[in-house]
Amino acid sequence: MNIELYIAKRMLENGVKGKKISKPIIFLAIAGITLGIAVMILSISIASGFQKEVRNKIVGFGSHVQISNSYNNVSYESSQLLVSDIDTADLSRNQAIKNVQIFAYKPAIIQAKESKSENENGKAIRDIKGVVFKGISKDFDTQFFQKHLKEGTIPLYEDNKISDSILVSKFIADKLRLTIGDKASIFFIKKTGPKQRNLIVSGIYETGLEDFDKQFCFIDINQIRKLNQWGISTYLKIKDQCEHGYPVIEATTFGGNNNYRYSWNNKEFELNYKQILCPIKDTVIQVVVSDFMSNGYLEPLEQQSISDTAWLTIKVSKDKKTACNCSESTTDLQADYLNDSTTKFLFNGIHFTTTLKTSGGSARYYSGGIEVLLNEFEHLEQGAQIVENYVGPQFNVTTIVSQNEEIFNWLEMLDTNVYFIIGLMILVAIINMTSALMVLILEKTQMIGILKALGATNWSVRKIFIYNGAYLILKGMLYGNLLALIVIFLQKYFHIITLSQENYFVSVVPMDIPIIALVTVNLGAFLVCYLALVLPSYIVTKITPVKAIKFD
Repeated sequence: MNIELYIAKRMLENGVKGKKISKPIIFLAIAGITLGIAVMILSISIASGFQKEVRNKIVGFGSHVQISNSYNNVSYESSQLLVSDIDTADLSRNQAIKNVQIFAYKPAIIQAKESKSENENGKAIRDIKGVVFKGISKDFDTQFFQKHLKEGTIPLYEDNKISDSILVSKFIADKLRLTIGDKASIFFIKKTGPKQRNLIVSGIYETGLEDFDKQFCFIDINQIRKLNQWGISTYLKIKDQCEHGYPVIEATTFGGNNNYRYSWNNKEFELNYKQILCPIKDTVIQVVVSDFMSNGYLEPLEQQSISDTAWLTIKVSKDKKTACNCSESTTDLQADYLNDSTTKFLFNGIHFTTTLKTSGGSARYYSGGIEVLLNEFEHLEQGAQIVENYVGPQFNVTTIVSQNEEIFNWLEMLDTNVYFIIGLMILVAIINMTSALMVLILEKTQMIGILKALGATNWSVRKIFIYNGAYLILKGMLYGNLLALIVIFLQKYFHIITLSQENYFVSVVPMDIPIIALVTVNLGAFLVCYLALVLPSYIVTKITPVKAIKFD
C-alpha cells in the first residue's frame, strides 16, 4: 500500500474513533457533503421530472412534429391537406418515428346541458363555452389520454362511418354540467353561419394543463370533413317520376365547390347530372364526379378534389321486351324502398331492383394535417429534419417547441435554478472540506514535524491530507446519493409530496432519474472539491520540524 494512503487511513481511524477535536469536524464535513449532494440530485430529479411531465402533456395534445399546408392559416381552423400526397406508411417505418396520425381543428361552441338562470323575458339561459375540436381517426395514439382519463372511454373512430362520440375535459364537463352519455349541443363556426350537431360525451379527461384543458375537445375527424365539405360524396338514384316521358337516373353530390362535372360510364366529364334510363335488361350505371375551377378567364378547368364514384346495379326480374318510354310524360314509378341502398320499382309491367354502391366519398383522402410522434423528445430536431426531407418544401413542417415557445422557454429557465443550487451546494461542500482539512492539519502538527524530520517531502505530507479529504468526500457523496435515491423512490411510488395542480400543472412532485446528469454532477462535484483541497494543504509547507515536534 502507498505510504501516504496508509497514513491517511490511520489518521481517519484515529480522528473518528478517538476523542480528538477532529471527530465532530469530520462528522460535520461528511454531513455537509451528504446533504449537499442529496440536494443537488433532488434538484436535478425534480427539475427533470417536472420538465418531462409538462413536456409529455404538451406533446400529448399536439405530437412532436406537425405537417400542414404551406399556406395554412395561424388560426385553429385547419386548411385541407391531401393525405395521399404523403406516404404515411413509408414515413412511419423510420426507426426514429413512433406513430403517424392525421388530425384537423375546428372551432365550436358547446352549450350547457341545463340552464341556471333566466333572461328578462323569463326564458332559460344555458352557459356556453368556446372550444377547439381536434378531429382524430383510428390511427390516433391514445396512450396519453388513457393515462389521464377520468371517466368513460376514449371514442373509437372508424374510416367508413361517422361517430357522434366526443372526448371533453373535466374542466368543460364541470362548467357545462355534462356527464358520460349526455348529448351536448355543439355549434360549429361556418361561413354560412353556425351549424348545430348533437354529440354524445363518451369520455372525460384531465391533464392538469389548464390552458389546454379549457380549450381542447376531441371528435371524429369525419365530422370535420363533412362540416368543411372536404372531398366529394356522390349518390345515384332513380327518380320516382318520369321526366319528359322517360325514367331518369340522377346523381346527387355533396362537398367541394359545387361546380361539379359528371362522367357517365367512363365518358368525358360533362355538366349533365341526369341520364335517361331504359330498364329492360340487367345493367350497371357508373358515374364519376368531381368539382372543377378555372384559374382565370379563358383558362381551362382544373379538377379541385379527388373524384368520387357511385354505381347503380339494375336487375330486371324477367327478360321481356318493353318500351323505354313512360305511358305519360310525368308517370309515377311505383317504388318500394327495401333498405338504404336497395329499391324495387314497377315500370311498364315489369319489376326491376336497383342497388346503390359508392366508394364512400373522397373526404377520407383529406385532413387538416399530419402529426408525427417520435420515440424520443431529445431527437426532436433530427426528427423534424427527417420529416422535412421526406415531405419536401411544399409542406409546412413545425415542431411542438415552435408552436409553444413560451411554455418551453419557461421550462428551460428551470435549468438556471438548478445550476444555481448546484453551484451553491458545491461552494458549501468546499468550505466544509477546507475547514475540516485545516483542523486536521493543525491537529496533526506533531506528526507532520516527525514525518519531515524523517525525510518526508512537503508534497508527500500534503498528499496524506489530500487523500484523507478525498476519502471524506467520497464517503459523504455515497451517503448523499443513497439519501437522494431513497427520497426519489418514496416520492415516485408513494406520492408523499403533493402540489396544487391548478398552479403547478401536476398533482404530485414529479421525480426523474436522469442517469447521465447524475453521474456528471457526482464526478464534477468530486473533482471540484478534490482540487479545492490542494490550497489548504499548502499550510503543511509552512510547518518546520523543530517547531512542530515541540507543538502540543
